[in-house]
Formats: sequence, structure tokens, C-alpha cells
Amino acid sequence: MPTSHELAEKLAGLASRVNDLAVETTGARSRVLVDLQDRLSDMALAAIAAALDEETTQYEQAVKALDRAIEEIGDETAAVAQVTRIITLVGKAADLAEGILKSAAV
Repeated sequence: MPTSHELAEKLAGLASRVNDLAVETTGARSRVLVDLQDRLSDMALAAIAAALDEETTQYEQAVKALDRAIEEIGDETAAVAQVTRIITLVGKAADLAEGILKSAAV
């Protein structure tokens, strides 16, 4: 079962990996990665301050999606060849995490 701070940790970790990948990428894909990194970093800070219910299915799904994205990036050298797919995967994980943060703000 995820812990209450796990979402913030996963968001920050994924933001760091996305940043590393952005440095190794060029052009429009690099800019998309930088935008995702900024989004993930902002959500990590929001998750620290939010009162999140880690026992919900939505929370567990968000953490699992972040885990999948982190695992998929893995070695940034291998990830460069799959940037488009990684951008999609990270975007979906970010959307799930954002949903958790929005519901906590209500």
C-alpha cells in the first residue's frame, strides 16, 4: 500500500528523470519533456502540502502509473530512442497524479 508521501516522492523522482532525458534530446521533443518536468515538479510540491488519502484506488493508480513511467525511462540512453512513447506515458501518469491533487483541493 502506498504511503501518504509516496506520490510526492514519485513525482519528484520522475521529474528528475524526465529532466535528464530532456538534456539528451533535441528540438520539440526536448521542449515537451521540459514542460513535463516543470509540471511534475509543481505537482510534487503540491503533493507535499496536500492532505491526500493514500487508501483510494485513484491514489494507488497514480502511484502505479508513476512507477511504470519511472521504470520505462530507466537508462536515459536507451530512453532517448523511445522519447515519443515515454512522453505519452509520463503525460498519462501526470494526468492521474493531477486528478488526485485536484480532488484533495476540493
